Amino acid sequence: MPRIANERLSKTVADDLQQQIIEKRLQVGDQLPTEPKLMEEYGVSRTVIREATAYLVSRGVVDVRPRRGMTVRAPDGKGLAESLIAQLQMSKVSLPQLLQVRMVLETAIVRLAALERSGEDVALLRDSLNRLKTADISRQDAIEADIAFHELLASATHNPFFVLVSRPITELLHSLYLDKSGYLSYRSQTCAEHEAIVDAIEKGTDTDAVAAMEKHLDRVGATIEKLISQKDRHIH
Repeated sequence: MPRIANERLSKTVADDLQQQIIEKRLQVGDQLPTEPKLMEEYGVSRTVIREATAYLVSRGVVDVRPRRGMTVRAPDGKGLAESLIAQLQMSKVSLPQLLQVRMVLETAIVRLAALERSGEDVALLRDSLNRLKTADISRQDAIEADIAFHELLASATHNPFFVLVSRPITELLHSLYLDKSGYLSYRSQTCAEHEAIVDAIEKGTDTDAVAAMEKHLDRVGATIEKLISQKDRHIH
């Protein structure tokens, strides 16, 4: 029973600290009070403070490093991504189900990106595309460039929720690609499809952007099926 009480208290402290970060508009890298100061402020044990800190770290709100203590972390959605990836893996979601969700999400993203993108967004997408075209690019770098392209599409919507909800899917696909040696053999197709998406977004033609993304994801789905063996058809 004391353990349950401690967990509730830790969450209360974590919630309060998070609210303070928001209300005080603390910036990325700003330091929070030390453990002794927090123990005194909240009148709780070191254990409670450390558990509260663990809550904040898991939420992606703070970082904890030796000699620097607890600092505000950039809101990159990593905590959400890691949590959802774990849940996807534990529930053994099928690959077709994952790809179905990706299709719905990314067609919505490119439709909005075509309407809301800035010149800087287009330039970043072109840079990412050119990186993927690099002749001697390694498999690791190619995969990262591919994933970065899709994250830039989400950013081009100027709606941060698209970035947050799409990242777990791209991170999970990244983990699936990593040990597949055949990935690079499809790079030229990926580049051509990415270029068609960027061209449509730059022109602001949302219907063409959606059509280009649908074509890309249909082909990617077939490619992943080839890269992943039959026994690995479930994500685990």
